[in-house]
Amino acid sequence: MKDWLAKFQAVKTWVLVLACCGAAMLYLALSPSAAAPAMTEEESRISQTLCRIAGAGETRVSIYYAQEASAFGSGAKTPVGAVIVARGAGDILVRLNLAQAAQTLLGLGPGQVEVFPMEEDK
Repeated sequence: MKDWLAKFQAVKTWVLVLACCGAAMLYLALSPSAAAPAMTEEESRISQTLCRIAGAGETRVSIYYAQEASAFGSGAKTPVGAVIVARGAGDILVRLNLAQAAQTLLGLGPGQVEVFPMEEDK
């Protein structure tokens, strides 16, 4: 009987641990921060610049990099593309200004920057 109670306690403890882990994973998956990952320092800096463009409003920037190989180990990261989401990007002139500014700031070509309107809060 003691063996059975000891096994039951061990199983009960594992079930409780697994339930807590599952609840934590569910919380993290459904939290607002999971939907909008934090921008890097460079993305934040560029976003702060872009939001000052007339009509742009709130902006979010995602920069995509290519890793360059180096003979000394780690290589430099080179931007190869960017996506900008802005409140005012529904206006074509604002969209063009945002794209041009990002191209200049990142040294990218016209086909490497995409600008989209931000979804309105509900």
